[in-house]
Amino acid sequence: MFARLSLSGAALLLCADAFVIPAVLDHQAPLQGAALTDLLAEKAHALSDQIGLTTTTKQSLDTWLGKEEAIAVDRLLANIAPSGRNAQHAAPGTVIASPSKKHPNYYYQWVRDAGITMATVVDLYVADPSSDLSRTVLLPTLESYASISQKIQHTPNPSGDFSFPNLDGLGEPKFEVDGSPFTSNWGRPQRDGPALRATALMKFMRAYNESNPGVWDSRTAASSEDLFGRLYNAELPARSIIKADLEYVARHWAESGFDVWEEVRGRHFFTAQAQLRALREGAEVATAFGDEGAAAYYRQQAARLEAMVRNDFWDARGGYLRATRGSEAEHQRSGMDCSVLLGSLHGTAAVDPAYPDPAVFPPHDDAVLVTLMKFVKDQRDRYPINAQPSEADDFAADDQDPLRPAGVGRYPEDAYDGYAAPHPGAGNPWFLCTASVAEILFRTAQRVNETAAVEVSETGWDFWHGLVCPASSSSPSSVDSTSDCPLSWHRKQYAAGDGTGVVETAQRRLKSLGDGFLAVIRKHASSDGSLSEQFDRWTGFERGAEDLTWSYGAFLQALWARQRVLSQ
Repeated sequence: MFARLSLSGAALLLCADAFVIPAVLDHQAPLQGAALTDLLAEKAHALSDQIGLTTTTKQSLDTWLGKEEAIAVDRLLANIAPSGRNAQHAAPGTVIASPSKKHPNYYYQWVRDAGITMATVVDLYVADPSSDLSRTVLLPTLESYASISQKIQHTPNPSGDFSFPNLDGLGEPKFEVDGSPFTSNWGRPQRDGPALRATALMKFMRAYNESNPGVWDSRTAASSEDLFGRLYNAELPARSIIKADLEYVARHWAESGFDVWEEVRGRHFFTAQAQLRALREGAEVATAFGDEGAAAYYRQQAARLEAMVRNDFWDARGGYLRATRGSEAEHQRSGMDCSVLLGSLHGTAAVDPAYPDPAVFPPHDDAVLVTLMKFVKDQRDRYPINAQPSEADDFAADDQDPLRPAGVGRYPEDAYDGYAAPHPGAGNPWFLCTASVAEILFRTAQRVNETAAVEVSETGWDFWHGLVCPASSSSPSSVDSTSDCPLSWHRKQYAAGDGTGVVETAQRRLKSLGDGFLAVIRKHASSDGSLSEQFDRWTGFERGAEDLTWSYGAFLQALWARQRVLSQ
């Protein structure tokens, strides 16, 4: 096998040529074992005969993470106007998905991506509200985002306009960077954007209030001139930004829309999770503003939505959470999807939930964890690059570890290769999906550390067994008949210091495996630290939209989850 390489542009062309594989292979079941290893070895040998290979300087994962954090923050902010160097021609507050303007063209503001990104910007602000960065860049950026959000809310577009009570125009998924509507054909409506935007702005409002004591008390009631009044005002028809988004979510959550990947219409786990969080947090905000009627309405709709989420997405036969219900995708796809992991993450606050209700399918939930395990196994076997030995292997128990770190893509049947969609199965691993696995593992580790306990349900048995006893069979009868595995099918609760070592092993392994998925990102990131959308299933080199904003945000959230674990 060969080490990670630093290649020039010319060498990359040779690399791509050396890794030409008959396309028919992508239609077959994932290659495994010796066949896959031999194929990669053959291709690596052909590549090394054509170009000089230079291994990158080896450094510890901790060292690389420290450097990459600064790079990711810089490159994420570079994609946000007005200060971002890649967004100089965009309206202030606009978040461009990527500076790539052709092959592929991602030079737009997606409402979903912008909301997710600005939630990360709020986290940067909260870390040090009085810093020069916060005062000169982050706070003006957040205020500009609120302004551009209000503008595009009121902009008529192919999905509709701002007419109350339907507010159909809020379902429009993306806009030009100057705030004007995107009018070409697209998968619309998409109903996750208003929920994610509302959540980001509610998070900003709370952060601003905490860092500026006295501003809330000194504000004039029902004023639309101050920041709080622009963000939320109780008046109907809704004109304030958050209020309008919450009204849209409350009135449309039961309707179908396009998924996070903009491909299929139906009811989607990711969308529902984002909507549920927005309604729950929105009820608390409405109460704070004395809007009790709205608070009751949002709680009522949240309860109905929660029942749908709990009942609709668990696939009892497959033993995992499905991404979509109510569309042709339900019959044409397995339902395993990175968007389920993203839905769990973005549907649950990482720190200090802003509502009193128990989270639905949080990252530490057994249904989420077993879904993660089955999805990771599929993706590990599906992409040939995952068979190449790497530093990430050092974080697994062995080659047969059911949770061995690997590059993770969107879903098994993915046809999009970063530039086109030649056929089902042509997709690649994505940086943001790989980071989402790491974040879930770190957030689960945080939970285990906080509770000093592990509770193993029947649903989560395969995950916890694979985590604690990776070398033994997960069959209940096999586990109970051997002393090698401290888990028992008949025992569901374990505590730190109980003599079994289950909690202690889980704590160690969750952190180690999370590190392993970050090591996968390190392996495939460019030598300058940049992260594109995808990395090639065969060669491992970046492809698709360059400097994808969501890739940096997902990496940062995973890294910060790791830092919280280390600080416990």
